[in-house]
Amino acid sequence: MAARGLLDAARRVVDPLAVAVILIVVAWWWLTLAVQATPGDWAFDFRQFWQGGKDVVDGVSPYPSAALLATAGDHLDPEGIREVFRFPYPAGAAVLLAPFGLLGFHAAAAVWSALLIGSVLAALWILGVRDWRVLGIVVTAAPVITAVRLGTFTPLLVLLLAAAWRWRDRRWAAGSALGLAITLKLFVWPVVVWLLATRRYGAAVIAAGLAGILTFGAWAAIGFDGLTRYPELLRRLTDVVAERGLSLVALGSELGMPDVVAGVLPWVVGLALLVAVVLTARAPNGDAVGYSFAIVASIALTPIVWLHYFSLLVLPLAVLRPRFAWPWVLLWVFWLMPDQENQGELWRIALAAGLTGVLLGFVARSTRRPGLR
Repeated sequence: MAARGLLDAARRVVDPLAVAVILIVVAWWWLTLAVQATPGDWAFDFRQFWQGGKDVVDGVSPYPSAALLATAGDHLDPEGIREVFRFPYPAGAAVLLAPFGLLGFHAAAAVWSALLIGSVLAALWILGVRDWRVLGIVVTAAPVITAVRLGTFTPLLVLLLAAAWRWRDRRWAAGSALGLAITLKLFVWPVVVWLLATRRYGAAVIAAGLAGILTFGAWAAIGFDGLTRYPELLRRLTDVVAERGLSLVALGSELGMPDVVAGVLPWVVGLALLVAVVLTARAPNGDAVGYSFAIVASIALTPIVWLHYFSLLVLPLAVLRPRFAWPWVLLWVFWLMPDQENQGELWRIALAAGLTGVLLGFVARSTRRPGLR
């Protein structure tokens, strides 16, 4: 009895101490990145967000003219591509980020990075993760570090989608969180299918409606400039970078598939996952499993996938296993592909697809696990 009491006391000390150490390391990591990173590396993606917000503040359109867009293609040099695709996101993102456009880039990037780190930690908290081992894995995983280092939207998506799960039975909370996520990044729309499959029709309508209102209102705020050209902008961006990423389009291209077949591949896999969402929604543990399938479907369906997108895999893992279990180690395996610039090689794409496939197998097995939240 005395030994057990000492062990319990040690655990009560070790757990908060380990969390404190992890948070200190995260703070040090952020400061190191902010101070020592090269200009081309630190907050690379955020520069586009900041530029879009600054354009809104300056009263100019963040989107290229029709003449400039017509020049987009593989023949452009990196500087030309950067100019054409200076802000390839919906207008809602530009308007929401306008406050950052009031700041200088470096100050805005520092604030943004702190917000991203806080978003990851907050997402884990609201999903019920209290295990310091899980926290340690997440904050040291290559997709998560890349997401913060580049200043992407992904940590915010993790937080918003975590909120949609946590308050899934509150239609306004879940719908608003998901609607804002879709406004920032359209590719997470499959989560709406999960809401519909679980008969949360009110939340699904709110999510779709809010995303539409925010997007339309944002386009109106900039005089609808670039609206008609935006689909063409996305098409050209996909043509330029899709084969360089970790998407199923890139996988098909690396395997020598015709462009048409490679372009259809995400829909084949993604629609199969959406069918799985519907079929599992009413099964035992179907709520969590359907949500997990929807998250993976979001990654599968988008034709452009970068390493940081796999930060979204934190969500099904946290929902299905808030305490440490072997699937969490999958996030560390992504360290085998750390360089964003070198993506597109077959082994990297296959590894990313394989890791996601292992996670899907774990998710499918969870339908038979009793006592899941």
